Amino acid sequence: GWLLLEPGTAKALFKRHTQDGQEATCEWDIMQILRSKGVVGELIKHRETFVTKQDFQQIKSYGLNAVRLPVGYWIVLGPAAGEPYEGPALEYIDRAVSWAQECGLQVLLDLHGCPGGESGDAPCGRHQRPSGTWQWNSWRFDETWRALEVLARRYCTCKAVTGIQVCNEPSRKVPARLLCSFYDKAVDVIRGAGMGASHVTVVLPIFQRPAEEILTKWKEVGGCRHQNICFDVHYYHCFGNEWNGKTCAQHLRSVEEHKKELQQFPAVVGEWSL
Repeated sequence: GWLLLEPGTAKALFKRHTQDGQEATCEWDIMQILRSKGVVGELIKHRETFVTKQDFQQIKSYGLNAVRLPVGYWIVLGPAAGEPYEGPALEYIDRAVSWAQECGLQVLLDLHGCPGGESGDAPCGRHQRPSGTWQWNSWRFDETWRALEVLARRYCTCKAVTGIQVCNEPSRKVPARLLCSFYDKAVDVIRGAGMGASHVTVVLPIFQRPAEEILTKWKEVGGCRHQNICFDVHYYHCFGNEWNGKTCAQHLRSVEEHKKELQQFPAVVGEWSL
């Protein structure tokens, strides 16, 4: 809702700026609306006020020790030609990292929206429909590695930054071996840019596919040579009829299954529902 906009978390902004009475579904769409109205300043105002140092202080007061900071690649590199995003805007990441350090919090930098999109869904910045509009080769790997390199070089000496996530919720359409090859090079890029294994964990998502599939391909591409990596899983019990129809006992059994899965490989639960 801050450095990558979604209508759920940035509801007020999306509600204020509609198109023909319809709210936008992603940052791409809301930026097209703001640019057509000539009010991109509304985005700047949102970035300046939506998250403040007080939020970090409050997080610390709750007894938590880390924050995950999702950003779109345009915050790091600026938008590609013809894209409506506004950036670069690294000063906001600088600000967040500084606040975290002052408050004694760790930061997981999360490249939540990659160039071209790691899927065709809103969490990566652009909700592309109808189905089939986005294809896995829309994802621009070279630019993604470059964004990761910029982040790694800029924050490699920041003690508060203890993790970096290479993407978010990559589509099942991306072939598993190709995805793991992308992960393998991403780790090399991050380490080569100064984020050493002794201080920074590299986080690799497993999303909507069996963990065993990714773990097997990860071994095949030689990923096990890397140190201090872990996998990111998202445990939502609220999307789709399968979850909505479960009894409390069935939900608890799913939690037990999650527990067993988390014992099989190093992982962080990056997103979840209660």
